[in-house]
Amino acid sequence: MDQADTALTRRTIFLAGGLGALAVAAAGMATAAESSGAEKANLQLVKDFCKAWGDDPPDAEKMTNQYLAEDCVIRFGETIAPVSGQAAAIELFQSFLNSGQRYDLKILDTFTRGPVVVNARIDSTIKNNRITNPTKVIGVFLVRDGKIKEWSDYV
Repeated sequence: MDQADTALTRRTIFLAGGLGALAVAAAGMATAAESSGAEKANLQLVKDFCKAWGDDPPDAEKMTNQYLAEDCVIRFGETIAPVSGQAAAIELFQSFLNSGQRYDLKILDTFTRGPVVVNARIDSTIKNNRITNPTKVIGVFLVRDGKIKEWSDYV
């Protein structure tokens, strides 16, 4: 082999390094775009779930099946024991909805980081078209495979 064929020059090293950096940057941009798309989907899922509490009437079973993972964990604050699984979530939700109440979960601020969605809300009770008991809440949601796996509220 001729030495001219195998010789590395500054130009070839620079070109190879530049192409490598370009490939790394392009891969990073694709990952960021995918992450951004997933985060937007997670955010929309949580927004839709919060909105469903205001349906007239809210349907605990429908909300659970549509938005929550089968092995979900729900924590409604520090004073209420967490529940696990869809059946327990339906029972918990129904305990809040049995008396004909529904809820307005007004999202004030929200952000996502990967599978985690955090929102600051004011949750109010709606009964007989009257809104009462506004309560400031921080909700933390973990989304996996397009469903809410964990939901914790802090008052």
